[in-house]
Order: sequence, then C-alpha cells, then structure tokens
Amino acid sequence: MSTEILTLPVYRLSREKYYIQRSSYIEKTMYGGSKEHVDFQKEFHRRNPERKFQYETHLINKYGGCWEFNEIVGFIRLHFLGSQIRGEYFSVKAKRITRTRKKIFEYSTHKLAPELNIGRDASNQEIFKVVSKYVADCYKELPKGRFIDDGQLKSLGSFLDWRALLKSSTDFGGNYE
Repeated sequence: MSTEILTLPVYRLSREKYYIQRSSYIEKTMYGGSKEHVDFQKEFHRRNPERKFQYETHLINKYGGCWEFNEIVGFIRLHFLGSQIRGEYFSVKAKRITRTRKKIFEYSTHKLAPELNIGRDASNQEIFKVVSKYVADCYKELPKGRFIDDGQLKSLGSFLDWRALLKSSTDFGGNYE
C-alpha cells in the first residue's frame, strides 16, 4: 500500500514566460501592421479607452486566459511506497502540446524519476529534503521548458509530520517511531 502525499501540476511553461508571450501576442495583434495603421489604432484607443479595454480582454481570453490551471499539461502524484518516494505521472494525451483548453490526461508512468530511499531514522527535515530532491529529479525527466508548480510543497513541507506520513505506508516493515 502506498501513501499519497501531494499532487503537483506540471505546466507547459513557467508563469513568467506565459505572461511575456501573452503580452507580446496582444501588442502584435493590437498594433501590428504599417506605421499609419499603428498610429491610427493608438489614437483610437487613446480616445476610446473602454474599447481598448474590451479588445484587450477579448485577446486575453482568445490567447488562453490566465496561466494558472489553463496551462497544465500533466500531474505528478507523489507518494511513499515503503521507504521510497515515488511520483506517478499523468500527462496530456497529444502529439504536440500547444495552448489549448481541450485536454485529456492519461496515465504515463508509475514513476517519473528513479525512486529515492529514505533512511529508517530520517528526521522530518531529512525526509522533506529527499522529497524535494525527488521533485528536482522529475524536472530532468520532463521535456525542456516544462514547469513543476511545487509551491505548495515548499510552503507546507517544513511543517508536515513526514515521519507519520511515511509510517502510514504499511508496505514498509520497519518502525518509524
């Protein structure tokens, strides 16, 4: 039996890159073309700020909306199996991953990166370090540019009773008390 710890989303790209690309798309769409056309558009938007706001909102939605949740291309389900930390990987079923809102996730592998062992007498801090290292190892197995959102793990990890979580993984025959 394994003990699930946390499910981490994997994004197509980082938040910063997404918003940079979205801003560039909006700028090129609104003000692309000849100098005369750009000047006309800018003057029109200066005189009609509500129309500029409406158009920007339309382009934001057309591009894909907000980064969070909409750019997820997979999930890593972290769990203990005995004295090991593992991560099952579920990814988008697609030949090519692009901006899209129609996604079907499928099971990809029982472990994204090689499992890491946790010592019998490991402290909560040591277990958290092993879990964090496993997540870092997962980065190496993903296609270039993918981003694992491990923010929840980082903010909660030092407060969790990792030893109790590990102990609840009954496949491990040892005593973690």
